[in-house]
Amino acid sequence: MKLLHFMAERLLLALPILFGVTLGAFLLGVIAPSDPALVVLTLDGTSEPSAAELAAMREQMGLNEPLAVQFAAWAGRVFQGELGTSYITGIPVLESLLYRFPVTLSLALVALAWVVTLAIPAGIWAAVRVNRWQDRSLRTIAMVASAIPGFWLAIVLIHYFAERWRLLPSSGYGSWEQMVLPGFVLAAGTMAAMLRLQRTSLLEVMEQPFILTARSQGLSPRRILWRHAVPNSWLSVVTLIGTYSVGILGGSIVIESIFSLPGLGSYVLAAIRGRDYPAIQGYVLFVGFLVIVINWLVDLSYFFLNPRLRTGDPR
Repeated sequence: MKLLHFMAERLLLALPILFGVTLGAFLLGVIAPSDPALVVLTLDGTSEPSAAELAAMREQMGLNEPLAVQFAAWAGRVFQGELGTSYITGIPVLESLLYRFPVTLSLALVALAWVVTLAIPAGIWAAVRVNRWQDRSLRTIAMVASAIPGFWLAIVLIHYFAERWRLLPSSGYGSWEQMVLPGFVLAAGTMAAMLRLQRTSLLEVMEQPFILTARSQGLSPRRILWRHAVPNSWLSVVTLIGTYSVGILGGSIVIESIFSLPGLGSYVLAAIRGRDYPAIQGYVLFVGFLVIVINWLVDLSYFFLNPRLRTGDPR
């Protein structure tokens, strides 16, 4: 019952955020520098609509209604799963987003795999070897990696691994090999942050009284590390993973463009260039919903990682 109560509580807290995301997406179309009716009428690049044609299109799109009425009608369609139709392609926005989402999800999972398999073990190793040459070397690598721009790293990796050594493809989507380079580039900055956070968090846990108690009971250092210290250091790590998963949706725009991946990032970039407002609004809503789901899952993980939440201890 405590788990269900915890889940319901977090869902209720997410409702105002969902409303805010919906309102923000709607306002994108209102404050846009161009008239949506004019954009629709001039898609061919040659038409010059008359004032009567422009007024008729605005009437058809409901742009003459008060903002509150427009928002109510738009939000009603959104909650029925209708995100509008792309001005450029003529395809429903939700259909395009769902088609491209697996590409971005694959990229996110590969990047997350890089973080989990490299950064977290490296952070643990640095904490175990604190102030030794291994620790100093890893911290130096992390500091350098955090300062490297993603687009520059992508160009360097493509040059060596794809063009010179012919080990991995430089673009496209369809096989796991095509996701290795973009996933690593997307994960590079987060791996540096994760390494430092895992190291700091583990060192703080190692100074806690329960660790000193375990040592006094004669438990082996290996058992203390893996049974008691490491699991208790993961609260902050899980938080960063959740934040990273949210940020990857925005950071994927540049990476997908460089590696020619047909994901959400390349979709919204094309929509911005073409002033495709329904596509932009749909992207903001879709990503906003994903952010809410990810944060809810992170909060749910706290319930299992933090015993105080299960026992009801407010401290």
